[in-house]
Amino acid sequence: MHTLPGLSVYPSAEPFSLPPCSCTMAFPRRSRHWLLIPLLAVALLGGYLAREELAIARRAGARPPSGAAGTITVYFTTPELVYPDVPRSRRAPAPERALLADLEAARERIELVSFEYNLPSIGAALARAQARGVAVRLALDRESLHHPAMASWAGVVEEAGIPVSWEQSDGFLHSKFVIIDRRVVWTGSWNATINDTYRNNNNLLRISAPQVVANYIAEFERMAAGRFGNAKTGPTPYPLVRLPGATIATYFSPHEPVRSRVLAQLQRARVRIDVLAFSFTDAAIADALIARQQAGVPVRVVVEARNANGSGAQYGRLLGAGLEVLKDGNCYTMHHKLMIIDERVVITGSYNFTGRAEDVNDENLLIIDDPALARAFAAEFARVYRQARLPLRCV
Repeated sequence: MHTLPGLSVYPSAEPFSLPPCSCTMAFPRRSRHWLLIPLLAVALLGGYLAREELAIARRAGARPPSGAAGTITVYFTTPELVYPDVPRSRRAPAPERALLADLEAARERIELVSFEYNLPSIGAALARAQARGVAVRLALDRESLHHPAMASWAGVVEEAGIPVSWEQSDGFLHSKFVIIDRRVVWTGSWNATINDTYRNNNNLLRISAPQVVANYIAEFERMAAGRFGNAKTGPTPYPLVRLPGATIATYFSPHEPVRSRVLAQLQRARVRIDVLAFSFTDAAIADALIARQQAGVPVRVVVEARNANGSGAQYGRLLGAGLEVLKDGNCYTMHHKLMIIDERVVITGSYNFTGRAEDVNDENLLIIDDPALARAFAAEFARVYRQARLPLRCV
């Protein structure tokens, strides 16, 4: 976990509520204190109506009060990866421990969405939560059931009585997020798998901003209703959320355009662009990177080695245009899908830079303007960049 000034210390604005009181009130006879009772009733009614109006506004997609805030905490798997990975020597890394702590603390509900799934600790934690009365729901990609370990994991959670919404579209349910008690959302490039936890470079964000959480709740409810891919409809309730020192834009494809938002950020770049890409086949995004490089903005790209020369891959084209482009050096998988722009904007999520991510798959993407967060991601880029310069060997 990286804790930086302004990164995970945002104030949290809670809805107004009266403190619990077990006291009794007695007024002397003939006292005028009884006059306070109507005033107190009006205040309570006003508070109730204000909360109701806020709930109605949220359902209508209106902006919340400017005082609403939350926290952002970022985790990376890279610092604790061990090469070669030896299963009997594994120790749970910080992101796994932190997510498990949230799952164990859940009291009301958990929603989890994942493309792949076989991490035993997560399956067991979900089953325990269901057993203690937490309402647990999942949305999973059906294609992953072809893998025996993932089929087994799915069996564990279904035997625990956890309902699963299975992706029914022609694309992948490639999104990755966990919502806990409708107060916290975890998202990033990480699937709930052994490899993504113990072998692959990944990022996870823990966000407690209520409006961002509401966005992910709305997306999960679409999936819970059986709507995936281009069958999904409806707006993101709070597409742009402002926190002290940061803004968070949330997008879900394919029912919302994402590529155009990424291109707009790239076109505004003036200082530097750094990219980590598991899969990169989107020619329009490659065009934008080449244009910024030609305009004098330094661009560095690290791509997953095994996808660098695949069908439609932009690696060779970027290299030929003079950009600094490297194949990653993780002997397993570099799984990030992220950009850092001008040392202040971070783009991350499940969204690979591909046409399928834009037009077919269920994906989520965040664009976060926050210099402190960008510094944490820049440190991760430096780690992956060093691996690319000095590739690791797993024997």
